[in-house]
Amino acid sequence: MKRKIIALLSVFTLVFSFASIASAAGATADNEMKAAIEKGLKEKHYDYKKGSIEITDIKTVPNNDPKLDTSEIVVGMGSYKTLRDNIFYFKHKDIVFYNAKDNKMLTEQEVAKAGPELQQYKKTHEDQVGTKMDFVVIILLLSLVLLVPLYLLAIWEKGQYLTTKFKIKNNLYNHMKNFN
Repeated sequence: MKRKIIALLSVFTLVFSFASIASAAGATADNEMKAAIEKGLKEKHYDYKKGSIEITDIKTVPNNDPKLDTSEIVVGMGSYKTLRDNIFYFKHKDIVFYNAKDNKMLTEQEVAKAGPELQQYKKTHEDQVGTKMDFVVIILLLSLVLLVPLYLLAIWEKGQYLTTKFKIKNNLYNHMKNFN
């Protein structure tokens, strides 16, 4: 009985050790793809936030365009952030194209004639593409337009009147003269 259990554990250990090697190879390919797409996004957006790219729904489609020097194009939904003036955050969601042979990001113009499968992928994901802005910072900045005058009227102005009353009461303006 012990021999069967040991043999079974050995088989599981062997299988799981190969599974981790296979997943590490896939992770390396994903990291290369992310690095290439991140490099392309840095060229496209001067305000790209480093390390913010996340790629989902990855699919490999065949290339029918003879001008491209690859037989397959890897396509996926990329979501990333840009940061303008260290204040304004934008969340972008775009379809990203990757050439695994040359390890570089492709533009939409380069893959325009790639084939019907790529066009189908673009059609199915066209409602997810777009840019959204984080409005929290803008609302906080606009609230200052109301808060600063309210502060000046409610708190600072009262202090000014109190100071003036104190100066008059203690004759600091030298306005009370006794005529004898």
